Amino acid sequence: MIPAACYFAVQKTRAKAYLWRILKSTEAGVPVLSVGNLLMGGSGKTPFTIYLAALLLRKGFRPGIVSRGYGGMNREKFLVVSDGSSGRPLVGPSVSGDEPFLMAQRLPKVPVLIGRKRFHAVEAAQKLCGCDVVVLDDGFQHMQLARDLDIVLLNGTEDRMFPLGLLREPISGLARADLVVLVGSSASIPESADHCLTGLPAFRCCSIPVALVNDLSGENTIAASHYANQEVVLLSGIASPERFRRTAEDLQWRVLDHLIYPDHHVFSDDELMSILTRWAGDPIVTTEKDWVKLPEWFKKADRVLALRVAMAMEEEDAFWNVLQETIGGHSRRPRGNQDCK
Repeated sequence: MIPAACYFAVQKTRAKAYLWRILKSTEAGVPVLSVGNLLMGGSGKTPFTIYLAALLLRKGFRPGIVSRGYGGMNREKFLVVSDGSSGRPLVGPSVSGDEPFLMAQRLPKVPVLIGRKRFHAVEAAQKLCGCDVVVLDDGFQHMQLARDLDIVLLNGTEDRMFPLGLLREPISGLARADLVVLVGSSASIPESADHCLTGLPAFRCCSIPVALVNDLSGENTIAASHYANQEVVLLSGIASPERFRRTAEDLQWRVLDHLIYPDHHVFSDDELMSILTRWAGDPIVTTEKDWVKLPEWFKKADRVLALRVAMAMEEEDAFWNVLQETIGGHSRRPRGNQDCK
């Protein structure tokens, strides 16, 4: 209880310091749309960020994605992972981190930049890449950078503060949200947060398995249902492996085993060779996030594939209206119900 209470106090004090302007957020020169959550683990931020940037591109904007680059080796103020015109990432996943690399692969026309202090990357996205709007990946707790819209994803597993649970900040942090997205058909707003979100727009989206791929260009794909009623081995090093398994079972795959590694795990050649040897002849399916880190010799095996997923937003027209109003106004306002306790 004591570690959780201390963590709660630190996060609450930090948020109040920004609210009371003891600590000040840096303003950006373009609209900033933040995608974040309350959990230490995954809640669909990467596929949702891809969806949001693709939507902005489809609507005629020049979006850029800015991320911290967790797990990468970059130590510069900012790094251009993809310029949106070369058609491919300019650095590897070991430098950028797996998630920015994946986003750059999936969105060849969208610049992707990383930086620990996100403002430098946002500034570079505008000046070097000509971006007129920036999607801030995993930005809800990055209060050093001001944003025009805080989108918070909830997947229904929000419970207690770390280390007793998975929360990296209190539920009351939702008071800073401008818009809530429920990820999955069973996700709901925590009862303790109802009064924090009064009057805020709320939408729902679902993660849809799109295809099985053996390269991230998407040129070589087979149907996600290809392994229905067939035995497969799952391989993952992500924050929420149970969601991956649930998706496989929903596709009616017969899961022989699920090899689970820590989030952002870097697989060694010995580990991968052992997997191929142990499961000789059986299909091995991993996530796209894991795929970007796997060595070419492993990915060239015909029976090794990645499951591609995409976000499908309910009431997309209404969702877009909120985004359009935010981008058009490019004016910041108080974040939600700031008096929420």
